[in-house]
Amino acid sequence: MTGGTPAAGLLADRRVVVVGGASGIGLATVRAAAAAGAAVAVLDADAGGAAGAAEQARAVGVRACAHAVDVTVEAQVAEALDAAAVDLGGVDAVLHVAGIMRGQGTDVADLSEQLWHQVIAVNLTGPFLVAKHAVRHLTGGDGVLVLVGSKAGVLAGSGSVPYGASKGGLHGLALTLARQLGPRGIRVHTLCPGDIDTPLMRRSLDEARANGTDGGQVARIEAALGHPEDVASVLTLLAAPVSAGIAGTVYTG
Repeated sequence: MTGGTPAAGLLADRRVVVVGGASGIGLATVRAAAAAGAAVAVLDADAGGAAGAAEQARAVGVRACAHAVDVTVEAQVAEALDAAAVDLGGVDAVLHVAGIMRGQGTDVADLSEQLWHQVIAVNLTGPFLVAKHAVRHLTGGDGVLVLVGSKAGVLAGSGSVPYGASKGGLHGLALTLARQLGPRGIRVHTLCPGDIDTPLMRRSLDEARANGTDGGQVARIEAALGHPEDVASVLTLLAAPVSAGIAGTVYTG
């Protein structure tokens, strides 16, 4: 499934947390979830961006709140999810979109340990911490946890060593959580998009050029970038009860 606008009422009475909702795919997901009738909590390291996203959700008539969070700090993750649950009156779905892409075009021999740890902390430890503290709120037998990964590190390699490794690890994390949490009534997915036109992707492509990646190759990637709204429509569908029969990993273009 790609493109389109979520059906009005698809998420009526659902309470959805979007982690990384200030920009890119996350912001598109906040808009899509609100349009589908969900009450939305926006969690992001960018406090101003999160507040702006929540305001956009309220503009279409749904409840919305925003909380600043560094997903690599466990105490902040726990506090933000608890606060979101209070603000929304509970949580039915947590959509984890937050991530970074660094080291694009950098040879493994030149990659610093510091950069490796930075990417792994945000892209793999962050989802683990969100999952750990989301489970106590995703009760009632129809909870949903979606971790946004990538085709990089799952179906193909990446131009960034730590990014590819982190997304491969996230995929394994989600598969393991699905087995563990399924019996508790929590449905877990990895959503693996292709290359999407987001600020993160644009910065990554600029970094690739700076690190000597062939300009023609970068231009071909730019010409084929997908739209954040396409991914958001799938995330919105996965958060809905109508997707109860879907299991495992979902791939988009």
